[in-house]
Amino acid sequence: MKSILITGADKGLGFSLAEKFSDNGYNVFAAHLEEKPDNLVKLSKKNSSVKLIRMDVSTDESVSAAVCEFSKLNAEGSIDILLNNAGVHFEESYSSLEDVNFDVALKTHNINSLGPLRTVKSFLPFIKNGEKKLILNISSEAGSLSDCWREKEFDYCMSKAALNMQSILLQNYLKKDRIKVIAVHPGWMRTDMGGSKADIDSKESADEIFSLAEKDFALNDPIYMDYKGRIMHW
Repeated sequence: MKSILITGADKGLGFSLAEKFSDNGYNVFAAHLEEKPDNLVKLSKKNSSVKLIRMDVSTDESVSAAVCEFSKLNAEGSIDILLNNAGVHFEESYSSLEDVNFDVALKTHNINSLGPLRTVKSFLPFIKNGEKKLILNISSEAGSLSDCWREKEFDYCMSKAALNMQSILLQNYLKKDRIKVIAVHPGWMRTDMGGSKADIDSKESADEIFSLAEKDFALNDPIYMDYKGRIMHW
């Protein structure tokens, strides 16, 4: 049975992804920040292939503890897909330049940019042992340099641009291990982060991302794309 580790699986897109992959025969290791994520607990009781792991991607200690817990839950010692979904977009991001809060900006970067790198570094031995060998980073169109239209959201946009660069660097570094890396814009979704006026439901995005993850990517295939597989501009 194929396996996937999903970060930020507590709610929104992360939870929809956990549902989608578990419904399609995957062993799902759902990494969550909340102490008792009710939705995930219910899902794990409904589907025994869903295993819960507490993880805060912003701290080395929490990620290291999650690796230990994962090792106990996964006898095969492998991951087919690592899906870095955990991310934040704080209300303070919409402040003007004069009111930028650098404490919030640093927290945003630590979660959105360094969180995925921290997770890849810690779980890399398991990815190398997997059959699929795919790292899927949930990025954003906000990380595009050439298509940027915003005047604010400095911390969020910069953190996603950094994640895009990270995805390129990881692909270059991991090519020798036959590991494919992609960065996916999930669409503007009706979630706590996206708001009620967004274009699509998180389940719609999760369905399309699942289809993407099932593809056989070549190592030299494009990295940055949207949830439907359409190539994005860096």
